[in-house]
Amino acid sequence: VVMSSSMDFINLTLGIVGTTAGIVSLAVHLWRLKRETPNLVVKQVKCTHEYEKETKALSFLIELEIRNLGDRGTNILGVDLKFDYKNTEYEMKMVNQDNEPENITIKWIRPHETIRTVQIAFTRFNEKPKKQIPCNLTVYHTHGAEQLKATSTLL
Repeated sequence: VVMSSSMDFINLTLGIVGTTAGIVSLAVHLWRLKRETPNLVVKQVKCTHEYEKETKALSFLIELEIRNLGDRGTNILGVDLKFDYKNTEYEMKMVNQDNEPENITIKWIRPHETIRTVQIAFTRFNEKPKKQIPCNLTVYHTHGAEQLKATSTLL
């Protein structure tokens, strides 16, 4: 009888220690997941626009450098470009023009990595635009969005 009760006590103690260790491990894991987020810094490398008079098409070409200073990778899901011209707001979804066929729409950026991406967009425009157009860029990624002010120069 004495042997049985001491085994029960050991089993109970080991169960409590195992459960406590599991809960602490899960809490640490969840804390790390919350703390380790991507921290993207977006920089304009190139931003130009071109106007085709015959087709009335305004095209933008933008090259961005994206640095992930955080401890978690993220997917770059897309880039939007907005600008105002004579009281009209234009908003365009940019298209990835990188020469990597596996990254046509989504680009993965690892922790502490820097990538460059080239994006283009077209819109109908009725007149030749100014030499410089102030633009607002939004880079969407898995964990949020980053804003960037840019100035496009006419080619």
